[in-house]
Amino acid sequence: MVSYAQRRSILDAGEQVWTVEPEALTCRRPDGAVARLPWREVTAVRTAYAPTRWKRWRYLLALSASGGRSLTIDNGHYRGVGDFEDRRASFTPFAHACIAAVAREAPKARASVGATPLVYGVQLLLALAMLALLALVLIALPTPLGPLIWIKLVLLAAAIPVFLLWTVKSRPRRRRLDVLSLSAGLPS
Repeated sequence: MVSYAQRRSILDAGEQVWTVEPEALTCRRPDGAVARLPWREVTAVRTAYAPTRWKRWRYLLALSASGGRSLTIDNGHYRGVGDFEDRRASFTPFAHACIAAVAREAPKARASVGATPLVYGVQLLLALAMLALLALVLIALPTPLGPLIWIKLVLLAAAIPVFLLWTVKSRPRRRRLDVLSLSAGLPS
C-alpha cells in the first residue's frame, strides 16, 4: 500500500494520510475520521500542472466519482503562512498507484491531462485580453522612454516564457487510462 501525507492549509489540525488500498482510496484525518472512495466508483481521472501564487511547482491529481463527488490532491504541504513544501517525492508514486488502481477497478473511467477545457478556455481568453490591453496602454499612452519603461518591458518579456509554459503544460488532453499516459500531468 502506498501512502501520502499532506496538510492542505492553516485550517487543518495536522496531516491527512491518503492510502491506496486494493478496493479504495482511504483518507485518515487528524481527528481520527476515515473516509473512503471505492475505486469502482471513479468515473474520471485528471492530472495537471496547476501552479498558484505560492506553489509554482504544484501538480494535482483529480478524481471524479459517481454521484457528483470529486477529490483533488496536490503535491503541496502547508508549513506556515506563505510557506509550502513540495512533496513530489512521495506524491508522484502515490498518484501512480491511484491511477493504476483506477485502471484496474474502473477501466471505463475517462482520463485527461491538464486543466479542464472550460477553465483553460476562460483563463486563456483572460490572459490574451490582458496582453491586448497592455499593448493598447503601451501604444496609446504617451510615455517618455526613460529607464522606467524599459524596466517594465523587461519584466513583461520575462513573464512571456511563464505564460507559454502554462499554456503548453495546462492544455486539456484526453489520454488512455494508464500510468504512462497520465504521467505528463505529474512531476517527474
